Amino acid sequence: MTRIIARPLRDYALGIYDGPHATPKESTDGAVFLGIKNITADGQLDLSDIRYVSEEEFPRWTRRVTPQGGDVVLTYEATLHRYALIPEGFRGCLGRRVALVRPNPDKADSRFLLYYFLSHGWRKTVESYVITGATVDRIPIEKLPDFPASLPDVKEQRRIASILSAYDDLIENNRRRMGLLE
Repeated sequence: MTRIIARPLRDYALGIYDGPHATPKESTDGAVFLGIKNITADGQLDLSDIRYVSEEEFPRWTRRVTPQGGDVVLTYEATLHRYALIPEGFRGCLGRRVALVRPNPDKADSRFLLYYFLSHGWRKTVESYVITGATVDRIPIEKLPDFPASLPDVKEQRRIASILSAYDDLIENNRRRMGLLE
């Protein structure tokens, strides 16, 4: 068995970004303004209750980065330890206190990275960097690229992610069936 050496998260990423540190004007339609409440504790995006950013303001809110399919979004302030995968076709921007990691496909599988971020080991890593504030806890987003990550080679990541995703799909199918039966 090959020993996996911890490397900085940035070694697995094409980029690590956070969104603007503000909130857009209210809008009744437009692109999704992805906030903390839209990222669940179990690694899903919940778009049942969303805010919008107007088409007029959208370019301003995506100046740093536009989320794309395969990006892993995360919360870094207030409610920590929330991670989700951006689906293909998503059109939106990062909200306050939300960041994303754009995996380098030659070094990291998006699905594996999501599972890794949801792991106990990563949670311990993040906890070691938490800054306790007067009102909320946060991780220093500028240090996130330096957080140590221990990922196997990308081929192994894909194999593991495929197995875990198959189980997740079975669980979701069973949830839907139970909902229909109720």
